[in-house]
Amino acid sequence: MFQPTRVLRSNTANRLQHTNSIKMAYDLHKPQISVQQNLNTVNQSKEPILFIHGIFGSKKSYAQDCKLISNATHTPVYTLDLRNHGETSHAAPFNYDTLAHDIKDFCDEHNLQKVKLIGYSLGAKVSMLTSLRYPDLIKSAVIIDNAPINQPHLKQFMKTYTKSMKYILDNGKISKDDKEWKEKANELMKRFLPNSNLRRNLLLNLVNKPPKHHPNESAVNFDNDFIQFVNPIHEMEEMIINEVSSWPKDIENVQFKGEVKFIKGTKSPFITKEGEDAINFNFPNSSITKLNSNHDILDQRTNEYIQIITDFFNLHRYQDVPKDANVINYGASYGFQQPINNTTAASA
Repeated sequence: MFQPTRVLRSNTANRLQHTNSIKMAYDLHKPQISVQQNLNTVNQSKEPILFIHGIFGSKKSYAQDCKLISNATHTPVYTLDLRNHGETSHAAPFNYDTLAHDIKDFCDEHNLQKVKLIGYSLGAKVSMLTSLRYPDLIKSAVIIDNAPINQPHLKQFMKTYTKSMKYILDNGKISKDDKEWKEKANELMKRFLPNSNLRRNLLLNLVNKPPKHHPNESAVNFDNDFIQFVNPIHEMEEMIINEVSSWPKDIENVQFKGEVKFIKGTKSPFITKEGEDAINFNFPNSSITKLNSNHDILDQRTNEYIQIITDFFNLHRYQDVPKDANVINYGASYGFQQPINNTTAASA
């Protein structure tokens, strides 16, 4: 059962509105060919895929990948903005129970059933908790590089992320009229984050004018003379450091019996031996595919992770089809390959 958590009491966090229910911004990617009747005339499906982004990501982050997944699985894919991200309102609390409840509210609002989840990093934990808290809502899931455990060793990563973003705001003071504002922000962030993919993804949130669809309940001041992040960085800092690496203790002995595919980066610190043990217990019908990557799997191993996802969802969809049903095989038109090995897909 959803139990709201009190917002952390700091001067900055208090500037966020406190609400346990929020409307999430989203985009819907519909397949060119659908296995679901009337999808071309109806703007939703009751059995879709939901893609949930990582920390400081958004529904735009991997939109092209989601379009490919939609076409390859013949299934609509919703990409969502979590609270304090993208076009969704800025609000506290920011913890996994609240975020999972936001997903449930979204599904209820759009009358979605038997939902299939894809979650990356922060979104992976949100997806796992949604599956464990609301098992009747979720059919299956793909969890990308995270585990259902408390991970205090990851707090330093969160501190570095927020510190680099705050440094641009507080020390950089880059004018919104500066033609080189993107390059200057990137140089400032380099001293904290040498990984160019990570910097690029974080800097996608940096703007020199108010976003066209920025949330009405925004904690960001777009009226000053400097570039801003669309996320309320100062207000979120404590919550990010304390919450993103955490995991609800009361869920440790709960199991989700649906099919789950985990994708692990072999060079990533996010899924440890303890994490694999928790995965095997909380998700007894799961398997882990390992890719030769750090945590940045979606950028380093794009083709592989998309193939793993489409293989997984297509396999289990066809298993659900009655034996006497007429099934049209559209696979060849999307260049399907042989499924990737369920245990490891590590490549040089």
